[in-house]
Amino acid sequence: MNLTEERTKYFSRLYEKYADDMYRLCLVYLKRREDAEEAVTDAFIRAMERAPSFENEAHEKGYLMKTAVNICRNMLRSAWTRYVVSNDEVLSYMATPEEVSVMEEVLSLPPKYRVIIYMHYYQGYKAAEIAKMLGMNESTVLSRLSRGRQKLREILTQGGVSYV
Repeated sequence: MNLTEERTKYFSRLYEKYADDMYRLCLVYLKRREDAEEAVTDAFIRAMERAPSFENEAHEKGYLMKTAVNICRNMLRSAWTRYVVSNDEVLSYMATPEEVSVMEEVLSLPPKYRVIIYMHYYQGYKAAEIAKMLGMNESTVLSRLSRGRQKLREILTQGGVSYV
């Protein structure tokens, strides 16, 4: 891969701008710091190899987040990554002391709910944006957001013990 100085600066700027958000999303998905770092790195490598042209900043971020999510999904499908991981890594990186108890319960949700709730409430994306990034219908996102909230409500009202 031969990058010009201009392209190198461009991707460096993209990395500075979006790597932290991508890392946090990957960490929620994968629950392991090393795996999240690998996913972010792989997402930027793919972007550099494919060198897409972006219409605007929202398109840039959307492309990178969707690429990162797809990499996370592939990593989760891989047999060697199917192990139990402590939530401590995720909590220590992204949650303030006030958020820890709620974030623990969010992390206990299945990935299809956990990621959408995280993107909506912690990163501030709207359902349409999440749908575009994850490659699904907006109605699916809204449904999973609603079901995820319901599951979270049940968990939180049961004193933090999940039977789901």
